[in-house]
Amino acid sequence: MSDKNILRILTLFDSSEEAEALINVLRNAGQIIRDIRVEDEEDLHEALETNPVDIILAKRKTPIYSAREAVDFLRKSDRDLPLIVITEPGKAPDAIDELQAGARDMVASDQPELLRHIVKREVGDLVIRRNFRRNEQMLLETEKRTRYLIDQSRDAIAYVHDGMHIYANSAYMKMFGYSDIEDIEGVPILDMVGAEDLPAFKEFLRKYAKGQNTEDTIEVEGKKVNGDSFNITMEFSRASMDGESCSQIIIRDQSNNEELEKRLHSLSKQDLLTNLYNRPHFLEQINKLLALSVEGKAHGVLMFITIDKFENIREAVDISGADLLLADIAELLKSQIGDNCILARYEGPIFSLLLHNIDIEQAEEIAEALCKAIREHTSDINGKLINSTASIGIMRINETISNSHECISRVEKGCEMAQKAGGDQYAIYNPAVEELAEKEQITQWAFLIKEALKQNRFRLMFQPIVSLHGEPGAHYEVLVRMLDENGAELQPGEFMAAANDADLTKYIDRWVIANVFKLLMEREKQGQMTRFFVKISENSLIDPEFIPWLSERIKALRLNTANLVFELDEDTALNHIKPAKLLLDGLRQLNCRTALQNFGIESNTLGSLKELKIDYIKLHYDLIHNLAQSVENQEKVKAITSATSNMDILAIASFVEDANSLALLWQCRVDFIQGYFLQQPDSELSYNFDEAF
Repeated sequence: MSDKNILRILTLFDSSEEAEALINVLRNAGQIIRDIRVEDEEDLHEALETNPVDIILAKRKTPIYSAREAVDFLRKSDRDLPLIVITEPGKAPDAIDELQAGARDMVASDQPELLRHIVKREVGDLVIRRNFRRNEQMLLETEKRTRYLIDQSRDAIAYVHDGMHIYANSAYMKMFGYSDIEDIEGVPILDMVGAEDLPAFKEFLRKYAKGQNTEDTIEVEGKKVNGDSFNITMEFSRASMDGESCSQIIIRDQSNNEELEKRLHSLSKQDLLTNLYNRPHFLEQINKLLALSVEGKAHGVLMFITIDKFENIREAVDISGADLLLADIAELLKSQIGDNCILARYEGPIFSLLLHNIDIEQAEEIAEALCKAIREHTSDINGKLINSTASIGIMRINETISNSHECISRVEKGCEMAQKAGGDQYAIYNPAVEELAEKEQITQWAFLIKEALKQNRFRLMFQPIVSLHGEPGAHYEVLVRMLDENGAELQPGEFMAAANDADLTKYIDRWVIANVFKLLMEREKQGQMTRFFVKISENSLIDPEFIPWLSERIKALRLNTANLVFELDEDTALNHIKPAKLLLDGLRQLNCRTALQNFGIESNTLGSLKELKIDYIKLHYDLIHNLAQSVENQEKVKAITSATSNMDILAIASFVEDANSLALLWQCRVDFIQGYFLQQPDSELSYNFDEAF
């Protein structure tokens, strides 16, 4: 869940019970809360320095620190945070002194409905103020960029207010013979037009002011300060300069068409943010080098330089700040490379570098130097000092490569290798080594998996799933292990990826299901009702023969399927939404139960429950791991279980490793737990559910 959905409240009370009661009022209204408790000014200062805060709830009087003192502290520290004064219950709120000092409102502690409305209003106002300041800053940055572009423009550009010049760029001043901006400020625009064209120009201005012109351009005879004349075309548009409404005038000297065309051609190759070459031009240069390399006339090296953890940087400095960082890194890269190369901004935080006629050893030296330069460089982004690192992918261009797409694919893989190794380094992608080794491994594993299937060298393992609310019945997660030729047990992490690449996971699924069916029938004969949770792979999900095969097996065995739960990975199901719906519908028709595992971290995770009708969810590891230490995860889990409870969907917390999380999971309304805290996977159904919680 996004941080935007979390309300961060700082509470100033002498009683944690009072604070918790008010926090629960807001939570019960559906608000996700992250609360911070303080008791005195030192706590308040530390909390505001180390935590983002949206609103403060302060008891009017406490033995240590009062709401009025907190208001004074906020004013002195120049912080824009709404503070709500909480007064005694049963009395009319009376906090006029605090309101005059800067508190936003007051409410008695026994007025929960009013408190909810006040908090909603104040947080909404705060968001508006924050957005205003952010937009104001972005506007300033945009105006700076615009002013810079205007000053650098080859076109003559001026701004006119009430017929007088208020600004002009150097091209405009040069065109009319002025040397300084002060000389042209206040000069009437009429002074720039020859006498013969003045009547027509005045009529044009009159209609333009009333919005009656069908055209916003006019051709006139321009007049320089020395009296010389020349033909010009003035283009008018409405604008603002320093907050003042005005008209922008662009004049293109008709004698400069050739220069203009050259400039436009140059701009077509340029990335406007960094002033480096852009992606289309860079791809053209790769193709030119490829054409020469095929003939044996040239060779080279291609590099991709990507800024590590760029999303984190963008969150820290906003989009405009991230753009400034990219422009700064671009300047750094230009200063580090020689003339015998082409540097471009490929896309986003990725720069591309094409080096002609150098060998791979030289390229490694350059890549190492670039990593070092970026690592040691500090960018000043609107007063924030940002340090960054880069991952560099390298690939050789020679006669063995036929097109630019292949080059890009290989160098991207090199970048991925460097990032997976931790970033701040380079990696050379050698397809002869990497792809061959990968294919050989897949082929070898495919052979071993097929042999294991033929020889029945798979083993079922079981891990209990236990109710936190004392519901009867045995529930087990079904896991699988593969045995090698010597009987040694292999974990799924060792063979499942290769099985997926070789399209063999659906056969492993069928082996597991067939053996679970046998076990289910044996347990029923013994009068032991057991519910089994069985994973379904992506290959089975998209296999149109899976449901018919399953249906035939169930009918042939006359199997009671009420205790079968088939699990899909949430991410896999959402990536194959139509096959997932068909599969889940088919399983329901067979009277089977269904579940989504690894649930809860997708951006629209609760929306998936509307698309996919299921009976269980299994919460993602990232939500359960260190749950006791993460208030944010606790709020996420509560939000999920609140929604699933209303939809009659049961929630399972997997990966429970210690007792510290049990009370929290119970408070979060989780229905079942699973993990090593209960029992590690076992080949026997040995867990005593009667002695559980």
